[in-house]
Amino acid sequence: MPQGQSQYTHRRIKLLVGLILAGILYLQYELSGENEVVLSSRAPVVLAAERMDADPFERMIRTRPLDALIAARERHIRLVEDYTCTLVKQEMLPSGMSEEQEIDVLFRQQPYSVVLHWRRNAGLAERVVYVKDRWIDPDPDSPEERDLAVCQPGAVARLLVKSLKQPIRSALARRTSRRSVDEFGFTRALDLLIKYCQIAKESGELKLDFCGESRFDGRPVWVVRRHLPYTDANGLYPDRLAEIFFDKEYRVPVAVYCYSDDNKSSATLLGKYEYRNIRLHAGLRDADFDPATYGM
Repeated sequence: MPQGQSQYTHRRIKLLVGLILAGILYLQYELSGENEVVLSSRAPVVLAAERMDADPFERMIRTRPLDALIAARERHIRLVEDYTCTLVKQEMLPSGMSEEQEIDVLFRQQPYSVVLHWRRNAGLAERVVYVKDRWIDPDPDSPEERDLAVCQPGAVARLLVKSLKQPIRSALARRTSRRSVDEFGFTRALDLLIKYCQIAKESGELKLDFCGESRFDGRPVWVVRRHLPYTDANGLYPDRLAEIFFDKEYRVPVAVYCYSDDNKSSATLLGKYEYRNIRLHAGLRDADFDPATYGM
């Protein structure tokens, strides 16, 4: 087949698959009612006195929380190669509040690799495998659609296709998540927290406070609260108020709750991200990030 005709056929296949998935997404949206925001009760935050034997990091997070976030990021990159966890998330999307989702996660720092397996309330995909620079579209419709992930569709779409490669930053992806798959992970979460803190600090608008101690998923955490000059979904900042639960041992944010207003309620929730059942240094192998391992 001539090269020009092959490219034309490739584009037609991409368009057809995209239309099918968009139709399924629209159907799911039309059939679903308004989703209830799930905000479980949490352990109280207690402003305990600093211990006499507190380590330097604890003193830092109490007095200079932004410096502590930066130090935690550097430590995590240096010491943690991979991990598994369960992500529980719910977020405001263009179509409204999503259902609360539960996702099993495999993560490796180098090469940057992620497997997401939806256990509850999967959307278009039931499983996604992404390895940086492994799957590339040589002829994308836009530069944003160059990087691909292998997706195992949900039950409805699987009647049509077993698996397919999809751009990780397409319009379709943005309808199903606030963040793309290459923004997953504790390092990326810290990147985003630090980024907007530094932008607001430079303009004299940052308020970042240590609030105290609590427990999350049965583990002791520190709690930090961030205020930004949020306006709306099209503005510079991602939220008005963010509560960050920071694991004392792992030194990573194990829960983040984002709101559009200082009033923390289900009506103002923009996103909740909870990382449970964390197992650092899991010893993951290349096969764990191979779609063939999952029959994809």
